[in-house]
Amino acid sequence: MRHSFVLANILARPARTIASMLGIALGVALILVTVGLARGILYETGQREKNVGAEIIFQSAGTLGASITATPLALPVAYTQRLREIEGVRAVTPLGRYIRSGAGGIGFEMIEGIADQPADAYTTYAAISGIRIVEGRPLQSDDEIIVDRHYATTKKIAPGSRVEILNHPFTVAGIYEPESGGRVKMRLSKMQELLGAPGKCSSILVKCVDPAEQERVAERIEAALPGNQIIFTRDIPSYYDRGIPALNTFLRVVVGLALVVSSLVILLAMYTSITERTREIGILKSLGASRGFIVAAIEKEALTISALGIAVGYIASFITKAGIMRYTSLIVKFEGKWLLTAALVGVLAGALGALYPAVHAARQDPVRALAYE
Repeated sequence: MRHSFVLANILARPARTIASMLGIALGVALILVTVGLARGILYETGQREKNVGAEIIFQSAGTLGASITATPLALPVAYTQRLREIEGVRAVTPLGRYIRSGAGGIGFEMIEGIADQPADAYTTYAAISGIRIVEGRPLQSDDEIIVDRHYATTKKIAPGSRVEILNHPFTVAGIYEPESGGRVKMRLSKMQELLGAPGKCSSILVKCVDPAEQERVAERIEAALPGNQIIFTRDIPSYYDRGIPALNTFLRVVVGLALVVSSLVILLAMYTSITERTREIGILKSLGASRGFIVAAIEKEALTISALGIAVGYIASFITKAGIMRYTSLIVKFEGKWLLTAALVGVLAGALGALYPAVHAARQDPVRALAYE
């Protein structure tokens, strides 16, 4: 009886049912797309950071694993000389990084300043990372950049295209492979000029003579240059996997917001529905329906709507993911725990949103309910 009663109520008010479903779906999609964008960007960046060819990244203390929140160009390039002299170090190269907002203000883009010519204290970025030009030519002037294949494809640019970075026009000189670090690279000297930081870089890549000895090399670096940050490139994905504290806080706020919005939608829809069904509830109570029966029926109705809303939210999220990844360079990564979190938020929103209307309906006086017009 209860199942047919719940189904009848859902089908009897299709507009309100659809509105409630969309409210739940909105909360689910908000969680999945927002978290998916954040996790996807971090994961993809972490994988590219791992492929720089060096075993160790040396940078100023207090900066995050891959310099996302670091002040650009804060480390003196002169450190390359001291690092090069440490036993077990094969080669070093300075690296500059500048972070700017991605297309449409979504995500971020990392611009790298690289050494394209060797010096006494350091080698070139290409010599350590192994990147090679597959289309166009290498950098030949300060007003040129090189980009990776993915960036060129998504941005629809080619050698000879013009790109503006830091309010300065650049020409795309070539396209490189494989993907390594930031997708856009300019000369470090030009980045220093544009950022007003001569002789500075963001970090220094350290290539070891024997990669198996990288821990010992790191110990020697720490002993020779204490107070700085030493990161193994093999660990970079785990830095990103743990996320950025401020970003994790933001994601928790998004989950809370989705729960509140979805709960309010269900509460308003169910309360309005209960008001319209006052006489119906009075009839049920006069026929002997207990408070528990009425509460359970209303909660079951809300949970059924929530389940449908979760399904719609999943579908909308995957469609959005496909669109974002097709038309932008952004990566959206859905993880199992967040799929489960979104579903739990949808269920909890339905249960909490319907709780007050259900209790209110169960406590109605049957005589007054029957007299309701």
